[in-house]
Amino acid sequence: MQKKSALFVVLLTITATTLLNTRIGSVPPLGKLLDPLQGMWQNAETEAVRLPTSPKLPGLKEAVTIHFDQQLIPHITAKNDLDLHFAQGYVTALHRLWQMDFQTYAVAGRMAEIVGPKALHFDRLQRRKGNLYAANNILAQIKKDRKVHDLVQAYVAGINAYIQTLAYKDLPIEYKLLAYRPEPWTPLKVALMMVLMIDDMCGDEESAVHTNALQLLGKAKFDFLFPTYLDQAEPVIPKNTPWNFKPIAIQTPPLRIPQQLKRPAASPPRNRPSGSNNWAVASKKTATGTPYLANDPHLIMQLPAIWYGMHLQSPTVNVFGGTIPGLPGVIVGFNETVAWGITNAARDVKDWYAIDFKDEKREEYYYDDLLLKTQLVTEEIKVRGHDSFYDKVLYTHFGPVVYDADFPGEQGEGAWAMKWLGHHPGQEILTFYLLNRAKGVPDFEQALAQYYTPGLNFAFATVNDDIAMHVAGKFPARWKDQGRFVMPGNTAAYAWQGFIPQAHNPKILNPTQGYVSSANQRSTDQHYPYYYHHSYDEFYRNRRINQVLDKLQAVDEQAMMQLQNDNYNLAAQENLPFLLGHVATEQLDETAQAAYQLLVDWDFCNEVDQQAPAVFHAWQAQLTSRLWQPLYDKACPTPCFYRTMAILKHHPDSPHLDLGEHATVGALVQAAFVAAVQALEAWQTAHQKPYRWGDYRRVFIEHLGRIPSFGLAHLQVGGGKDILNANADNRGASLRLIVQLQKEKPQGWFIYPGGQSGNPGSPYYTNFIGTWCQGKYLKVGIQDNEEPKDWACTLTLQPVL
Repeated sequence: MQKKSALFVVLLTITATTLLNTRIGSVPPLGKLLDPLQGMWQNAETEAVRLPTSPKLPGLKEAVTIHFDQQLIPHITAKNDLDLHFAQGYVTALHRLWQMDFQTYAVAGRMAEIVGPKALHFDRLQRRKGNLYAANNILAQIKKDRKVHDLVQAYVAGINAYIQTLAYKDLPIEYKLLAYRPEPWTPLKVALMMVLMIDDMCGDEESAVHTNALQLLGKAKFDFLFPTYLDQAEPVIPKNTPWNFKPIAIQTPPLRIPQQLKRPAASPPRNRPSGSNNWAVASKKTATGTPYLANDPHLIMQLPAIWYGMHLQSPTVNVFGGTIPGLPGVIVGFNETVAWGITNAARDVKDWYAIDFKDEKREEYYYDDLLLKTQLVTEEIKVRGHDSFYDKVLYTHFGPVVYDADFPGEQGEGAWAMKWLGHHPGQEILTFYLLNRAKGVPDFEQALAQYYTPGLNFAFATVNDDIAMHVAGKFPARWKDQGRFVMPGNTAAYAWQGFIPQAHNPKILNPTQGYVSSANQRSTDQHYPYYYHHSYDEFYRNRRINQVLDKLQAVDEQAMMQLQNDNYNLAAQENLPFLLGHVATEQLDETAQAAYQLLVDWDFCNEVDQQAPAVFHAWQAQLTSRLWQPLYDKACPTPCFYRTMAILKHHPDSPHLDLGEHATVGALVQAAFVAAVQALEAWQTAHQKPYRWGDYRRVFIEHLGRIPSFGLAHLQVGGGKDILNANADNRGASLRLIVQLQKEKPQGWFIYPGGQSGNPGSPYYTNFIGTWCQGKYLKVGIQDNEEPKDWACTLTLQPVL
């Protein structure tokens, strides 16, 4: 009996040990995870900064010093550039390894390796979009330039030097929860990080919904609802700027939608991002007599944060700014002489072609009088716990066939090939390498000459009082409406005929108005001699920037901070008098009359403690829904609020305006207001609190791996869509930077919604968020790293002798 008991105990122990150290479905090995010496408890950090002991690392030539300030921002000093970027890779991995590694898995279509079959559709789409194809093309570009190649290799070596020091207990907690380990970094992973950013900023797919709308509405109504250009727009480059060049000739074929194209399935158009802002102000408009630059790129807000602050110093560079974990150099920042910032130019550089295959074998397709051969690429997608999935992707001379009978997605039937400039980038890493070291306008222009994609508005300022705005990128030379709709792929008439010479890209230097600005609006007025499709509806933020900067004559950093955090609702100021004028107040009940009075008394600022912004927002939603829901239901785009109000104000009797069940515009406005008040009352009942803006509007930051306890919900922050402080849902001011370009070394102010550490167990994971919500900043500079300062700690990387 005792022998049986002993045997039972042994078997139970073996079974428990096996189960606790084995992943079961989505559950990680609990034995390892809960081990007090190796598991998740090791990821809890105290207020003290946890750093490795000063390591000796192969690959370094000389010692590198890394001082961490009180906010955990690294200030790296190296004696040569390769050691500098080695150290950048090392320290970025120290704080953000899982984040950048996980993102490369996602963009490469490898998520099923981590989470299993539920990611298979996502992975197939990433492969079919040609993300690996794009990354390999970037890698080929990197190899063409020795300087870029060497710095990328050094950056990768630094990351790997850190990875090689990791035991299981040292792994970021997400590796333990998801039960996998980091693999060695390669230059391909750097290229994949570039593809990730390119896809986020110029990866929109509007051709399907535009084609659907054109088929359903006809050309006249489509052009009425979605005009290419509005006279009231204020472009990035001021109106009536002369274009001192002769444009290249472009052949224009008749517009034709492919005969074999089936109407796409009903899928809502993609939500627009909230927007980005940048501007530079010349000294003649500043209180300090020095130029200023401000930038707040609005991207997805996530944890760990998209940005990682860093100061890099070597004999060739002294630069501070926001870096993207996984990419070398500073992306947005300033050095001793210049500052620069970016916004999305929102230029459409992705076209879709309906492919006409010869037969079901799909080995050849028609192209005028030719039969061109497809190239078959078999993508092996490894699936955790299952056999690999093999997807057959066809490539044409346009690019990959993303949607076909094997992968119809939401695009309907037919075979659609994608022509995307993201597959053929330039030397973007070289651009930022040169910007980090730029001394003036000639260096700035040389840097942008290497830049292809995504199209960006680069604001620039120097200590010599130059300010500039360049719309940078390589853009197709298009005929009118080319690429706005799905095009026939069986003729060369619809192919790209070439590219706009980069010397013809819109730009301006030292305008008489004393400032330059951009906020994702159109680049130019209607006199620019090249057609382009602008994929973002922006008519309010850019004009608000210009209104404020026109009036300001004594700009300082406080004025710049106020403008970045500006909550003024220009859409409300311009449209509320018209809307209120159509409300029959005598027909309103007591609750609706109280809501009406909130709007009458409103100062047009979307502050967290106010209720009027919620009323206006709900009214906007009801108005546009009642007017455009039939379009939305049929997978068509819907006019933006600016165009909606222009139609209601100036074209109420247009045959292209369908008011539905409402007899007049006034009846529509009245019904929308009553419905808005009812929706707000329902919200209050459900949430048991007043509909103050900070509670009614949802602003949140999710964890990159969608682990709820590692994210934040219900942030109290003002602003909203079409407002400079454009925070909505999980998109917003992903970073704010302000720079004063004084000659005695520029100084800056910097903040982002997150923290320097990627570890949810660290006090530096979210410590910037409260400051960011309050519209406050950290003061930063580029003073010599070796000057005595109140450093939190110092790490010295030593070469192996």
